Amino acid sequence: MAKMTSLERVATALQRGQPDQVPVATLAITRALWEIGERPQTAIDDAEKMAKAKIAANENFGDDIVVAGIDGCFVEAKAMGAKNYWSKHMPIVDTRYRVIKSWEDVDNLTFPAPEEHPRMRTVIEEAGILMDKVGDHIAVAVIVSGPYSTACNLMGHESMFRAMVKEPEKVHSLLDKITDYSIKYHTAFKGRAHAVALLDPVASTEATSPKQHEKFVKPYLARDCDAIAKAGMIPINHPCGDTTGILQMAADVIPKGSPGAIHANYGDVKTRPLSLKFLKEVVGESVALDPDDPYSIMLKAVKKMVGDRVCVCGNIDPISVMLEGTPDQVRATVKRNIDYAAEGGGFIVMPGCDTNPDTPSENFKALVKAAREYGVYR
Repeated sequence: MAKMTSLERVATALQRGQPDQVPVATLAITRALWEIGERPQTAIDDAEKMAKAKIAANENFGDDIVVAGIDGCFVEAKAMGAKNYWSKHMPIVDTRYRVIKSWEDVDNLTFPAPEEHPRMRTVIEEAGILMDKVGDHIAVAVIVSGPYSTACNLMGHESMFRAMVKEPEKVHSLLDKITDYSIKYHTAFKGRAHAVALLDPVASTEATSPKQHEKFVKPYLARDCDAIAKAGMIPINHPCGDTTGILQMAADVIPKGSPGAIHANYGDVKTRPLSLKFLKEVVGESVALDPDDPYSIMLKAVKKMVGDRVCVCGNIDPISVMLEGTPDQVRATVKRNIDYAAEGGGFIVMPGCDTNPDTPSENFKALVKAAREYGVYR
C-alpha cells in the first residue's frame, strides 16, 4: 500500500476503512503550548500563538492530528454567561455561580454570534490558521462541548440532575435552545476543520444513567452531529468516561452513512464491575485480562460491538500510562491497543482523554513511534 499523508490516513480510518497504518494522536492539546515556551494564561486569547503551539507539538511528536482549542468543554457556557476561574492549566466554568437559578433565567440567556464572542472567535481563528498552514496534509480537529454538558455547566450538575427527574419538559426546552446555539458555533468551523469532537463528560455513566442518557443526551447530541456532518465535517462523540451501558447510543448519534467516531476511556475492568461484565458478555468469559492495563482490553468489546458503524478511538490511559508511565510502558500499551482493535481499519490509537501538560515528551514520542512500528497494515 502506498504511503498516505496524515490527513489521508485519518480520513480513511474515520470512514471505517483501512489506511496504510493505524493513525495516532497524542492529544497534547494544552501541553502543546510548552513547545513554544508559552502557557495557557499567556496564549489562550491569541489564535496565532495557539496555532503555532499546536503545529510545533505536531512537528516534535509526529502524530497525525492537530486539535484547535483547549477549554472545549466550557466555551459555549461562557458565551451564554457562565463565569470561569483558572485551574492549573485552563479556565473552567465555575458552577458555584450558576447562570440558570430558575426557569425564568432561561429566557435571559445570551446567544452572541460565534464570530462576535471573544472566546469563540479565537478558537474559530485558531482552527482556520491550522487549516491554512497544515490542513492539506494533517487532520485538523476542534474540541467543543456537547449540549448536555453545556446545560450542566449553566445550571450546576446537581440542579440539572434534580430537574431531569422533577421537571423533564423544562429540561428538554432548555436543551433545545442550547442545541440550536451550539450548532451555530459548531458549524462555524466549516472550511476551518476536518472534524469536530463533541466533549460530553457529564454524559458518561459515572454521572448519568443509561436511561437518562437516552432521554436527555442522545437526541440533542444526534441533532448536533447531524448538523456537523451536513456542514461537511466529521463528528466525533467524546463522552470522556465509561461508556458501559451507553455504547450503542454513543455510536447511534453519528449519522448513518456518515464518517464519524466515538472516543472515550470506555471503562476500567479493574475497578468497574459492569465494565468487566460487559467485556465478558461481548468477547467471552475466557478473555484474558492484564492486571497492569485495565483499559486497553475494552477495545476488543467496543470494536466488536460498534466497529462496523463508527471508527473507534482510544484507549490508552492518559494518567497511569501517559503521565505516570515510562516510554516502555507506553510502547507496550500501544501494542496491546493495536492488537485488540486495529484489524480491518476504523481505528485511531490515542489516549482515552486529553493529556496532562506534565506528561513527559518522551512518552508522547514513544506513543507515536510505537504506533508507527506496530500499526502497519500488511
